[in-house]
Amino acid sequence: MKLLINTESLSPPLTGIGNYTFNLLSALEQMDDIERIDCFSGFTLSSAQQTLQNCRTRCAHGDEPARPPAGAGLANRLKNGLRQSALAYRAREALRNGALGLAARRRNGFIYHEPSFILKAHQGPSVATVHDLSFIRYPQFHPPKRVEWLVRQLPKTLDRADAIITDSEYIRQELIQTYRIEPGRVTAIHLGVSELYHPARDQQGLDRYGLRHGEYLFFVGTLEPRKGIDLLLDAWSQLPCTLQKAYPLVLAGAPGWNNETLQARIQHMTRAHGLKHLRFVPESSLPALYSGAALFVFPSLYEGFGLPLLEAMSCGAPTICSAETSMAEFSQGAACLFDRGDSAHLAERIQHLLERPAERNALAQLGQLRSRQLSWRRCAQLTCEIYRQLAP
Repeated sequence: MKLLINTESLSPPLTGIGNYTFNLLSALEQMDDIERIDCFSGFTLSSAQQTLQNCRTRCAHGDEPARPPAGAGLANRLKNGLRQSALAYRAREALRNGALGLAARRRNGFIYHEPSFILKAHQGPSVATVHDLSFIRYPQFHPPKRVEWLVRQLPKTLDRADAIITDSEYIRQELIQTYRIEPGRVTAIHLGVSELYHPARDQQGLDRYGLRHGEYLFFVGTLEPRKGIDLLLDAWSQLPCTLQKAYPLVLAGAPGWNNETLQARIQHMTRAHGLKHLRFVPESSLPALYSGAALFVFPSLYEGFGLPLLEAMSCGAPTICSAETSMAEFSQGAACLFDRGDSAHLAERIQHLLERPAERNALAQLGQLRSRQLSWRRCAQLTCEIYRQLAP
């Protein structure tokens, strides 16, 4: 089989879709029946691997990202504003479709896989990965122009795609019910966890952040409303003062969209209540941070999959996540569940586990066992089965 894959998302820094594309491509390269993989966008897997290696090398020496030059803030604001305009979306799509059209004409017999929602123009077999429908379920958590663009373009992709992949059965059912798609065209394939994530008893690594092993609650993810961080702050505030002092809440992650109010609250709780906000966490530090947490709490209201939860499970952290979500689906009883959106119930579950070390340890063991069943190799194998069904 010969594959043509859009690798735009490999441009650093990698987002969730970038991580999906990178790890899937890395695993596909090891598949015996993949004859050739061509990337279009000007960004290849090898260049992404080099960028990632450079980042890990820099992070291993404790170097933080370089500060932007003077005036970069204004330039970035202007660039981001242009990106969100309807005209920019249309112009970008025209350019991307043209690039794929040129690539496809030189690649007869290739299967095109779009790992980022929206198919570009292609005459041959096409596969699209639709990670979630958050732009429909929670449009207030996205820039309006992005919502408008996805609402207009996704039905066209669903009509054209020969096969559609989702990250979970939860999203598969949502997609089928929302767009009345024939169920046989949609396949749920769980993501995997990188070998980087394993239990790491690294007190020296925790010292860098002023933390002690087993003595904090941990969250990592984009700091934005959809992730349920306000809910987590409410729940932690409801814990007895003794538990708050014994187990400070530690947040790590980049700022997200429309999070000014949340950032102000985080800053206030950092000053007044002992919350710890880690502003820079290299990937190389995450295994130690996951492993050292008394609990990893992932209260996101909605995820296509929820990769940080799987990473935490793989590192041996006991975990808590929202019920009736994709995280509850793939964890299969290996994570403690709370009623989605209910801060009082979340506080109750946190307190219950913090006061019962034996239950935490049992939960951590279940999480590790479950995480071993979800690998990127497995994800690539199941994806290959989709390709085989479409092979010319």
